Amino acid sequence: MGVVSLAAGTYVFRLNDSQSARHIVQVTNERGDRIYTTILAIPDYRLNPTSKTVMYFSERPAGHPPAVKSWFYPGDNFGHRFVYPKVQAMQIAQEVQQPVPAYTAPVIEPEKPAEVKVVTPEKKEEVYTAQTFEKVDATDTAGVEGEAVKAPQVAEAKLPKTASPVYLIGMLGLMLMGVSLLVRRVSMRLQ
Repeated sequence: MGVVSLAAGTYVFRLNDSQSARHIVQVTNERGDRIYTTILAIPDYRLNPTSKTVMYFSERPAGHPPAVKSWFYPGDNFGHRFVYPKVQAMQIAQEVQQPVPAYTAPVIEPEKPAEVKVVTPEKKEEVYTAQTFEKVDATDTAGVEGEAVKAPQVAEAKLPKTASPVYLIGMLGLMLMGVSLLVRRVSMRLQ
């Protein structure tokens, strides 16, 4: 896995589930025939799902590309927090003044994934525990370029009028014929 800077353009982020509890994300071109990088990710959570794919970025100083922080599918509360190599994670944590997930060794075998730690802005390593990294991320209702998913409004159930009165007229005609036959029979017995 390597960390790369992506130029402006369109990319596909594809999740490859491994046998472990962590996730592997591949970044490819639109056709999927060129892999730019493979990234280790850990589960992330937010309170409100959105109707579009949402990518969170860490704001960095001028001259530095923004670091991709997390990725959420449309309609999902659970997403993927990206994990950086330890050296880069320390640099990003200092620049953005937020904890950043890090790994020390590259992931070579899916059965033995890299150990994830959290690097703080003070250059301390902490054991990773599944948690919400920032309250602002977890409670964000829209994210970047997203819009909050609205609960479907339940309208009063009203069925469309699809029946024709032709059958009703036919049934009424049959009933009248039956009544006339009955009246005729009764009148013949009375005579």
